[in-house]
Amino acid sequence: MNHASLLTADLRARQVRRRSLAVLLLVLIVLGAAMGGPVEPAGEVLDETALMQATTAAPPIEVEAPPTLEQLQARVAAVLAREGVPGVGLALVDREGVRWAGGVGVADRSTGAPVGPDTQFRVASITKSFVALGVMRLVEQGRLDLDRPLRELTPDVALTNDWDATSPITLAHALEHTAGFDEMRYNEYFSPEDGVVPRDALAINPRSRVARWRPGSRGSYSNPGYTIAGHAIELATGESYETFLEREVLRPLGMPTARFRRTREYADRLATGYHEPGRPADFRPIYHAPAGALLASPRELGQLVHFWLRRGDTGGPAIVGRESIARIERTETLQYRLADNNYGLGNYGDVLHPARGRGHDGGLPGFLSCYRYFPELGVGYVMLLNSTHSLQAYLEIRALLFAYLTGGRTALPPPAVDPDPAEIGGLTGFYAHANPRVQWFGFIERALLGISVRPDPAGIDVEMLTGGRAQLVPTGDGGFRHWRESGTSIRFARGDDGRRILVGGLAYFEEASYAYARTRLLALQAAIFLLQLAPAWALGWALLALFRRVRGRAIASGEFALHAWPAAAGLTGVLLPLLLVHVARAEAYGTANVLSVGLCAGTVLFAGCSAAAVAEVVRAGVARTVPLGLRLVPSAAALASFGMTLYLMFHGIIGLRLWAL
Repeated sequence: MNHASLLTADLRARQVRRRSLAVLLLVLIVLGAAMGGPVEPAGEVLDETALMQATTAAPPIEVEAPPTLEQLQARVAAVLAREGVPGVGLALVDREGVRWAGGVGVADRSTGAPVGPDTQFRVASITKSFVALGVMRLVEQGRLDLDRPLRELTPDVALTNDWDATSPITLAHALEHTAGFDEMRYNEYFSPEDGVVPRDALAINPRSRVARWRPGSRGSYSNPGYTIAGHAIELATGESYETFLEREVLRPLGMPTARFRRTREYADRLATGYHEPGRPADFRPIYHAPAGALLASPRELGQLVHFWLRRGDTGGPAIVGRESIARIERTETLQYRLADNNYGLGNYGDVLHPARGRGHDGGLPGFLSCYRYFPELGVGYVMLLNSTHSLQAYLEIRALLFAYLTGGRTALPPPAVDPDPAEIGGLTGFYAHANPRVQWFGFIERALLGISVRPDPAGIDVEMLTGGRAQLVPTGDGGFRHWRESGTSIRFARGDDGRRILVGGLAYFEEASYAYARTRLLALQAAIFLLQLAPAWALGWALLALFRRVRGRAIASGEFALHAWPAAAGLTGVLLPLLLVHVARAEAYGTANVLSVGLCAGTVLFAGCSAAAVAEVVRAGVARTVPLGLRLVPSAAALASFGMTLYLMFHGIIGLRLWAL
């Protein structure tokens, strides 16, 4: 082939590459418009962990106490209307019993049926409180042992624990979320049918029962632990956990209609849940039913609150004794002292109210649930929302309920402790997040979550890695609280390896390098900025190239590809989070479907575009046909996308198959 033919072939090849890239860019732009346009914001999809974090991280909301029940209902109705929440079931309780149970708003927007005292809600993780009560009832009877290794209690359940010889996983670890388990995997979420037995649910994906650190060294919320507890109940009793709990816990408490699965008998009582205004949530059963399948009404859950307030005294159902109640409210599997928001057995502390409280929250698609009781004040409440998009409604209605119940009364906060400069000086430093709930995406939390601690005249100043700060006052023995909190919300201690740790609720941070964490965050922010800049830069270059073409100046060899591939990588990188939102909205992460497979293919496409972008940068640098000024931004974007690809590949995101995790 002669030289002219070679030039002609090369020109045609470049034209084919340009057309291919142009088609790819057009497809990506159309997809971005199609996916980004009609999709409404996902809003705040809240679950029990988000609610627990809200009660440990947000400053308390102060409201004026409604003087009458009618005014309380009116103010709750105003919150619902403002936040677009259809309805809420409520119960107000004291030591004498359920003072009032009812509702505000509607249980179903389409029918307008009002929420009443017997409207049933999916109470989600509040189920754990009943499983814990059932376990403790069997402990009192000598049929279960909290400290016995699970490999002996439940030998048919697959567990992986590299520390088994010295730190076996016990039933207490599973109930206190300190076993080190990962959260349930995506193919363990939703079941095609109601009533999957715990043994079968646990067989779906044993990888969620792998101890990621020594059991008892730190906590991390994990639903499968309660499915193990449900299975332990079945092995100990020889009957289903549902039958046992309904007979031994629910019915004695005064909960005649509460069930662990839908039944035709009470179908007309079940509220409709909503993701957001106008978008109802489908009722989908869950595999890990002992962790969150209970259906109950506000009146019925009020009986549970009454039980906690009675503290095991006579005159009511003797589900468990006073000592067992105290054990339920303690954390015993961790070797360091905790804050007042500790997680016990299906029961945790809350210091966001003006008095220390305990209880549990729950979240499932369309439903948020909460109950709290305040032993020092002798009152408590139940709050069941049939919408999951408004954290503000959750916080504000809680505050109104407490204010009404107490009429402005509070309990004394922890005694004031003068700051110890020497002690606080030893706490100064940076603490990195070290107990991700979902291990697969833990790298995101590690990159974003970190706390810098500095001395403050009143105590300590804490600042988040991504911004936001607060002053905390000491409560003694390494404990601190916000001045408006009713109890200790964080505490400093020593971890297994002797490093200083910061704990609060189920949060766990350990001493680390601030310089490394800050550099990693800045590098990720710079990479994301360059990825977002690349498409806009390519568009500007295209307009400039068109103007030059009109002036009779052709673009240099390789110039189109140099700009197009980083732009393609940038557009793909922008589309991936949008696609992930679609996967979450459609709850399509547990199976191989168009959305989940598309997400997997998108990650591979991003990697391919990034590799091609780097290749074009190298080619342009060697050939030097493109001026340096035109190479700088696309080269930086190409390197950023390639670096991001390596980062995501290292963490298993490239080729991500959610359905197979």
